Amino acid sequence: MAIRAKELDGKTYYEVSVNIRSKLVPELRVQKMRNRIRTMREAQAIERELLIECSAELARREGSGITWGEAIEKWELAHKKGILGSRKLQATTIWDNVAALRKFTEKLLDKTCQEISPADIRNALLTMQNEGYSKGRLRTVKSAVNVVFKWGIEEGIIRGVHHSPSVGIELGRMVNEKPPQILSLVEIQKLLDIARGMDHEWYPVWAMALCTGMRSGELMALEWNDVDMENNLLTVSKSYNGRMKLVKSTKAGYWRKVPINSECEALLVKLRATATDQHVLPRINQWRRGEAARILREFCEGIGITSVNFHALRACFATHLLNAGITSPVVKKICGWTDEKVMTRYIRLAGVDVSGATEKLNFIRPESEVKQLVNLNDFRVTRSKTLRDE
Repeated sequence: MAIRAKELDGKTYYEVSVNIRSKLVPELRVQKMRNRIRTMREAQAIERELLIECSAELARREGSGITWGEAIEKWELAHKKGILGSRKLQATTIWDNVAALRKFTEKLLDKTCQEISPADIRNALLTMQNEGYSKGRLRTVKSAVNVVFKWGIEEGIIRGVHHSPSVGIELGRMVNEKPPQILSLVEIQKLLDIARGMDHEWYPVWAMALCTGMRSGELMALEWNDVDMENNLLTVSKSYNGRMKLVKSTKAGYWRKVPINSECEALLVKLRATATDQHVLPRINQWRRGEAARILREFCEGIGITSVNFHALRACFATHLLNAGITSPVVKKICGWTDEKVMTRYIRLAGVDVSGATEKLNFIRPESEVKQLVNLNDFRVTRSKTLRDE
């Protein structure tokens, strides 16, 4: 508790702040403040009022637990310290979950966890849906709510609640899923030929993405000590995160090897000859600012091919490898996918799992065989007579 005098426009005002912490639950704290009070006597009276209000608020919260905002903060801190005793999450995953929860459940942050109902979560998700967010994004937020509540209940931080309010909320199945847009072989060749002919600054980046299937952040973090020209292998062990402005581990959390083909080797030799630092690819400001998708889309539109984003180059790599006869386990290992669903999606896109399956049906005979078996004129006559008789 404190009363402070402050000067403003030549006049003295008083500021009152009250801050009390729970003895039962040390993490609980209530703060209140008033300012621009004219007299000390009035400030002392307001101090007593705030103390009563804070005591009542603290008593209420001691019975119902911490707020949703505090629960998110504690979950984030526990994960960063690695004291959860569960699978360690990537720093970017923690950042994404916390940012999503603070954004999409903003109206619930000051509510105690005990006060949050399934209707509150349902309304938050409905608002997201009305704003055009995908069902995948809705599921991410719903899952994040569930994760934080489950952790808080198990740790005894969230009291008086037995399960997450997101449990039982159905979002429905994904419908009308569109296949990802990719470039055909002719379009890939046109993209690279024109970009190279223009000496476009993005040419080596696009070419490396198509030859290796590496993610944008992995390409940006690629250094010359990751390149083994003797064995024709790249080591992918790190990725640049533009939002956090740091180099971290790969999305899957482990390193992998990517083979260097002859086209990629020629490109690397040329890049090595003009290299000025440890990075393999040029430092493009638009790339640092996260504009890779926009730049590629605009270039594709300009040369008259399918407009795709940067990540689609990875899909092009995977599907064209599958179409070339490379087995899915090998493609999965090169690309660093851990989720079988992702690999299945690209197998469906390439169609390699069903290719040629209908060749053995043999329903329609060659025309030469048909003429030997059936006199079509006799069939027409017989058919006409049958119709008249009916």
